[in-house]
Amino acid sequence: MKNTKKINKIRYGHKTGSITAFIDADNLNELDPFVLWDHFEAKEIIRTTGLDYHGHSGVDAISYPVTGRLRHLDSSGSHVTLNSGDIHVMTSGNGIIHKDTMTPQDGRVESFSLWTALPAGHKEMDDASSSNVSSHQIPLVEEIDSATKVLIGNYKGSVSPIKYSIPVTYLDIIIAPYGVWHFQPDKSQTTGFVYIRSGRAYIGGNQLHPHQMGTLTPSSLPLEIRTGSIGTRLFVSLGEPLHQPLISSGCSVHSSAVNMSLGTQNIKRLMAAKKMSGL
Repeated sequence: MKNTKKINKIRYGHKTGSITAFIDADNLNELDPFVLWDHFEAKEIIRTTGLDYHGHSGVDAISYPVTGRLRHLDSSGSHVTLNSGDIHVMTSGNGIIHKDTMTPQDGRVESFSLWTALPAGHKEMDDASSSNVSSHQIPLVEEIDSATKVLIGNYKGSVSPIKYSIPVTYLDIIIAPYGVWHFQPDKSQTTGFVYIRSGRAYIGGNQLHPHQMGTLTPSSLPLEIRTGSIGTRLFVSLGEPLHQPLISSGCSVHSSAVNMSLGTQNIKRLMAAKKMSGL
C-alpha cells in the first residue's frame, strides 16, 4: 500500500432535527484548526427554513449551500442571497450576530457549515467582516477521473479567490466509478478530514459511506482516494494546526476565558441593539 494519509477515526455525527454535527466539545482539539462541521439537510420543505438572529465570536464560519438558496444577514453589514454552489465566509472576530434562511429547491434544502478557529491575538478579537463568492468564480479542476471545486485554498495550481484567515484547503470533489484522486497538500496542512456526501470512497484501507466523516491521522503525506463500482461526491478539508487552547461555548471558540467573556459581552450588546432597532 502506498505511503499516503490514513483514516484515524470514522465519525457518524449527532443528528438534531435537520442538522448533523460532527465536531463537538469532546473532540474539539482532534481536528485543530477545524472546530465545526455541520450537514444541514431537509426534504419535503414548502417554505423557508433557518435560524433567527444569533451570535458567534472567535471563528471563521464558511457557509456552502448546495441545494436551495441561502439568505444571509449579519451585523457587519452583509445582506446577501447565495445560490446553490456559492460560498460565504463570516469572520466573527470579537463578535457578530447573523440570521440565515434557506429557500427550498424542489422541496429540498441542503448546506454545509465549516468553522475554523482564529489565531490567538489580534485576529481572534478583530472586528467582524463578511465576504462571498459566486459559484462561477470558484475554480473547477477537471481531471480524467474527477472534478474538484476549489472552495478555499489551492489545488494543483488553481487558487480560490477567497482570502482566508489561516492556511486551509477546502475542496468539493466528484470522483467517477473506479476512479483515483490524488493530492499532495502543503506540508504544513497536517490536520484534516474527508466527508462523504454520496457514494463510497476508499482511503488507506478504510471504506467510507454517505454521511460519514473520516478524520485523517495527522501527517504531511499525500492523500489518495479511490472509488469502486459507484462514483462519489465528497469534501476534503485540510489545515495547519494553530497549536493554541480551544475553548468553546458552543456558539463561539476562543483561546482564553478572557476573550470568550469579551466576545460574549459584545454579542449581547449587538443583540440588544438589534432589539432596540426593531429589526
